[in-house]
Amino acid sequence: MQMMTIMKFFIQLTPRSFRRNAKARPLGKTRLEEGMKHPTIEMNLENLLICMKNCGTCPSYPGNEMEALFCASGKSDSEIIQNGCNCVSCPLYDLCSSNNTAYFCKNGGCAAPGEKEDNSSDSKDCNSYLSQFIGKSSPEKSAFEEVSTSSEITEKAVDVTMDFIDDKEIHTKSDVPILKASLDGGIDHTHVCGGRARCSTCRVIVTDGVEHCRPRNEKEARLAAIKGFSDDVRLACQTTVEDDIRLRRLVHDDEDIASAIKEGRGSVNDAGHEIEATILFSDIRSFTSFSERSLPYDIVHILNRYFDAIGGMIDANKGYIDKYMGDGIMAIFGLDETSDENPAYQAVKAACDMAEALKEFNSYLESRFDHEFRIGIGVHTGKVIVGNLGYRKKKEFTAIGDTVNTASRIESLNKETGSSILVSQQTFDLVKNDFKWKNKYKSKVKGKAEPVIVFEPEFT
Repeated sequence: MQMMTIMKFFIQLTPRSFRRNAKARPLGKTRLEEGMKHPTIEMNLENLLICMKNCGTCPSYPGNEMEALFCASGKSDSEIIQNGCNCVSCPLYDLCSSNNTAYFCKNGGCAAPGEKEDNSSDSKDCNSYLSQFIGKSSPEKSAFEEVSTSSEITEKAVDVTMDFIDDKEIHTKSDVPILKASLDGGIDHTHVCGGRARCSTCRVIVTDGVEHCRPRNEKEARLAAIKGFSDDVRLACQTTVEDDIRLRRLVHDDEDIASAIKEGRGSVNDAGHEIEATILFSDIRSFTSFSERSLPYDIVHILNRYFDAIGGMIDANKGYIDKYMGDGIMAIFGLDETSDENPAYQAVKAACDMAEALKEFNSYLESRFDHEFRIGIGVHTGKVIVGNLGYRKKKEFTAIGDTVNTASRIESLNKETGSSILVSQQTFDLVKNDFKWKNKYKSKVKGKAEPVIVFEPEFT
């Protein structure tokens, strides 16, 4: 293991241009006879470094860092199950034959996260809690549309300009993919898989002129669905344009490459994107006094019972419980962008149901512990960025942005107003005819220059 670490260190010290041209030493494995026709990527030092850095995360990998199961040097000594693979996002993976069989992969059928094939094992997130709340993304829906590829463009090529932010302007033709144009123009544009739409490391974000990009072809649409790309994030190796665009490369160094490779493996919507959502924050008002005079077992027992009662109301109204913060909860409504339901209504309805559920919970709490919880709930609607965030071994799906912060601040206002539920002006405008309302407040909150206006709904 120490030898492998030293090897990684010295390879990383070499220039990338050298790593791409220097052949790696074979890893001492033999090919399956049927796999001889596999169109592998040549195992150079650059790809070997990626194999070593990502070993242990690919579902086909057996766990020994000295044996990169999916590398181009062939078959591992580990047992091989010849029924396809789940490592579609591995940058060094390609189809072994026309029937989608990968001869040196181990775990089931080749499928995007959430999909299942008859001959495959369940995808990790197929029945996960998060998958209930997220509808199919737009790239996945377009995967079956008949779209043009660069090789099918029949109109006469015209001159176009690609303005790479932080790089240079490239003048090329409209039938030339972005990746080829940038490489021909002298830009060191990362493309681990050799431009085969396997790794997404050539991805770019089009900041101006995205309407000039031709529709995604089948290869790009599939990978975009796996990675959860928004419409303005495109694969440079597959995208051609009809007119001038302004864009920026998104993968620049080894850390970027590792992140790009890991996105979409067993997770829903790994890549961050912006949505319109309603955020709900709740907090127990009298928890500290309860915890100070209770046994640790009782504290955990009561909190779990409380979360079960309150969480059931969020779940019943199609909200996603994002996280628990001590005795607090954050929930997201509106993750399923394909749904016609109003997430603002679902969030306010959940808040009222939570307040009602607390009454029954308090009956138990008072009879057993002579105590009563009070609740504070804040609801706010706006743009949020959702995606998987955190240390690579402990990433969690969450939402971030000013909308989240504001919802938290509104929840805190309940202490000042003596209320249980407060709803922002933005949420109120979307649901004002669906509920009865008691009071209206205007108050300064931390982080906001202007006072916020909030409304208190009635609940029976």
